[in-house]
Amino acid sequence: MSLRRKIVVAVVLTIFGVVVYIGYDIIQTVRRIPEAYAAWDTGTLLVEYMKSHGNRWPASWDDLLSVVRSDSGDQVMFRGARAGDTNYAASLRTKVAINWKFAPSREAQSSPITRLDGTKFPVVWQGAEPNEMVRRYLTTSFTNAPEVR
Repeated sequence: MSLRRKIVVAVVLTIFGVVVYIGYDIIQTVRRIPEAYAAWDTGTLLVEYMKSHGNRWPASWDDLLSVVRSDSGDQVMFRGARAGDTNYAASLRTKVAINWKFAPSREAQSSPITRLDGTKFPVVWQGAEPNEMVRRYLTTSFTNAPEVR
């Protein structure tokens, strides 16, 4: 095989490898979009729950989903479904795990929301990582809370 032919084969194989790698990465990202929406919507539910329950953390999925089922007239805005879709909200438990023993506080730096296997979410929307959403809310909530004297 001539040197020229070896170079052409190497370039073609390199291009093929890069295309396969990028294609695989795109497919994995697209497959994780529903999980990314579930993470975002779970973060939204947790923040809404804490807003309406004096910064208390829910004790279970049923407790958390009470925000969606409330009669207040306000509907929680979901990104992965219609606002107020209770079936979608109930399905979040099949994609997201929540540490129900988490204690919200100013210093809360743990990550109580994970994938079902306990790992962090590999794909999230910008500004929609659920643990960051909770921390951001708690920081704002404690910063704006009236001082106790």
